[in-house]
Amino acid sequence: MTVDISALDRSNILDIDIGSPETKKRMRALSAEWAQRPPFYVLRDGHVLVICCRHADALEVYRDTTRFHTEVPRTPGYEMFDKFMGVRVLAQMDGEAHARVRRLMAPAFSPKSIARLETGITRAVDGLLDAIKANGPEFDAMSSYASRLIAETLLTVMLRLTESEKTIFLRMHEVIPLVTYTKAGESYPEECVRAFADARALINEMIADRRRAPQEDFITDLVAARDNDDRLSDEELFDQIFTVCAGALSATTQSFGGTIYALYSHPEIVKVLQASPELIPQAIEESRRWQSGGYLTFPRFAQCDTEVGGTKIQKGMVVRVSNQAAHYDPLVYPDPLRFDIYRNAKNISFGSGPHLCIGQRLAKMATQIAVERILRVLPNARMKDVNMELSFGGSVGELRIQSLPMLVN
Repeated sequence: MTVDISALDRSNILDIDIGSPETKKRMRALSAEWAQRPPFYVLRDGHVLVICCRHADALEVYRDTTRFHTEVPRTPGYEMFDKFMGVRVLAQMDGEAHARVRRLMAPAFSPKSIARLETGITRAVDGLLDAIKANGPEFDAMSSYASRLIAETLLTVMLRLTESEKTIFLRMHEVIPLVTYTKAGESYPEECVRAFADARALINEMIADRRRAPQEDFITDLVAARDNDDRLSDEELFDQIFTVCAGALSATTQSFGGTIYALYSHPEIVKVLQASPELIPQAIEESRRWQSGGYLTFPRFAQCDTEVGGTKIQKGMVVRVSNQAAHYDPLVYPDPLRFDIYRNAKNISFGSGPHLCIGQRLAKMATQIAVERILRVLPNARMKDVNMELSFGGSVGELRIQSLPMLVN
């Protein structure tokens, strides 16, 4: 799809490298600025990106699946947006195909299915905290807690994988960001291709195994999922299991890392929560708002000439919502840079509309357990330096905290 760059309002083009480490470091200040301006354009490797940052603009894009599709065009030049290299993830499907797969997957993410994981998640969290105590007095909240928590929650408790099997998905988790930095028309990095092939082989093996010997786990739930005579095909099973194993592993790690940073960079709030644990759910909600796990969501692709917030959008343009900026919109969150666990403002970290994250219930439960347990088990835990400058990795649009040094006592 051809976009006429010459027709753009040049004054509304922002000269910025949207995926650079420097941009990620400045994202809090940038988000506060962007939250007060109409959608703007960013040029990236031949593509025009329309960045939507105000809360109302974000919701408009989320909820209008007619004008804004999530499916990545299967043509050369769009490699950087196809984060999972051709896998049809639920977040990048539209229309009846999306509704059908979501309907079939829903039982695996039902309250009953997620509730049965609670004991296992709590046990995994306590094991991580025991190791932190034993190896103190210093620990890295990212490598020793946030990253391992999500790996244990998804890969051990939910999927019941062995250590060698987990290694395959953790490797995929590490190399996926490289895909989003792929230049238009270039091949995907070889390490991504190899990791993907290993993940495909393992997932296909797991599907066959659960068919032979069903277990009480997520994969068996998907294999057995039915809607009358309809069921997921083998390729659809692979796509959605891959999504959970690779995609959710990244997103939830980043989100939880941001939550830990938000809470422990405000030590006075930690004390409040220890005295009043009933405030933990709203504190987590505010943490997700204040320090998001990312600043750009999955890309959308304009299906017609249109506009959002007064900004013209041509058919074929890439439209991206910034949740982090939307969470700093002063019309919705007064004094947005202030961390306030009493504001009780719901955020849109998990999206909105038809593509609302299907796994949000699991992510919320795992995060709440992990926050409750660290506050109780490590009552004196604190950041080594509350004023430290964070460094971020991850994909374009992600804020994966690289390191978060903490002390046990």
